[in-house]
Amino acid sequence: MMFQSKLDRAMAWLKDKNKDQKSINQNDTERIYDEDQLDYYDPRAEWLAEENDKVHLEKGDLLAIIISAFLVFSPIILFLILILILVIKL
Repeated sequence: MMFQSKLDRAMAWLKDKNKDQKSINQNDTERIYDEDQLDYYDPRAEWLAEENDKVHLEKGDLLAIIISAFLVFSPIILFLILILILVIKL
C-alpha cells in the first residue's frame, strides 16, 4: 500500500489514545458500579453525550445548508409539479 507507514502510525496513535481513555473511564466506572446493581449511573457518559450533541456552525454554514437543500429539492419539487400538471390536464 502507498501510505502504509502513515496508516500504521495513525493506528498506533489511535490505539494509544483509546487505551488512555479506557483507563480513565474504567477508573470512574469502578467507583460508581455496584456488583448487585444491573444498571449503573455514569456521569461522564452523560456529559460526553451532551458534548457530542452540540454542533458548532461557522458564519456561512447555515446559508450553505439552505442553498444546498434548495439545489437538491427544487428539481424534485419541479418534477412533481410537472407531473401533477400533466395529470390534471389529461
